[in-house]
Amino acid sequence: MKSLFANERRRYFNIYDDWVFHYLFSRDTEESKQALIAVLNVILQRESDPIIDIQIKDPSFYEERDEDKDSVLDIKALTDSNEIIDIEVQNKNLSFYCDRSVYYGGRLVNSALEKGEKYDRMKKSIVISIVNGTMFPETSKLHTVFRLREIEDGIQLSDRLELHFLELGKILPNAPVEHLDPVEKLAAYLKFAGDETKEDYIQNLIQSGGDAIKMTEQLFRALTEDEIAYERNERKLKFELDRNTELSLARKEGLELGLIKLVCRKLAKNKQALQIASELDEDPIHIQKICTAAKDSAPDYDIQEIYKKLTSLPKE
Repeated sequence: MKSLFANERRRYFNIYDDWVFHYLFSRDTEESKQALIAVLNVILQRESDPIIDIQIKDPSFYEERDEDKDSVLDIKALTDSNEIIDIEVQNKNLSFYCDRSVYYGGRLVNSALEKGEKYDRMKKSIVISIVNGTMFPETSKLHTVFRLREIEDGIQLSDRLELHFLELGKILPNAPVEHLDPVEKLAAYLKFAGDETKEDYIQNLIQSGGDAIKMTEQLFRALTEDEIAYERNERKLKFELDRNTELSLARKEGLELGLIKLVCRKLAKNKQALQIASELDEDPIHIQKICTAAKDSAPDYDIQEIYKKLTSLPKE
């Protein structure tokens, strides 16, 4: 059997990266459309009432910018059953993502009824969030579904809004493939498709995971062999590296400015460097440097000027 990683570029791609996910599932091709339908039927567990057709709204992400999204829907689609589906891929910033998913659901609900239509014509709104992490540690389930229900008796208020979460962080890397259900197999494939150390595991998932995985694998393999896609991925990785470096420097600068401010407050109370270092649990040598740099600006203590003096000192 030919190695999945005979093409060495494959290891540089992850399906759970937002732009890769878009490239695979929102392009205006029959292959992309059928793969998305298969994936949705697995996640929504629509074996008895499968989605037959789907219409992608605004399939233009691939050519768009590299920077982070704000509140832009990832993939918005309308099914033949008149359901509106929003598929989101989230790799970070999980702290407020529950609220964000509710916001996405609200946007769908607002678009689910045409002007003049009665409420019984409201389309069902479904938000599917594929999360590279863990959202709900209180449950071991990697696929959770939320609806509007009465909090004590569980009486359903309406089925017009449904929120699905697929938590890739809950995938057990060594779980036997034969013990996984269809949703778990799909999640494992999405997680590990670009991981060279999991090649045998990926092969087993492809062979036993059904049409959703087989179709996605064909699209993913074509993507990894695409020269333009590879260059775009390299640009995105460089962009993220540069941005993370800038954020790290900004964070470091902010912490240093905060430390300088604390030191100056204590200098204003006539405290000495060693005492300040002890009280702040900081390196005495570094605190002494701050005190020396601050000496000329006493008693007003220009924090920015002190910081400039510190950064201009020769590296030791």
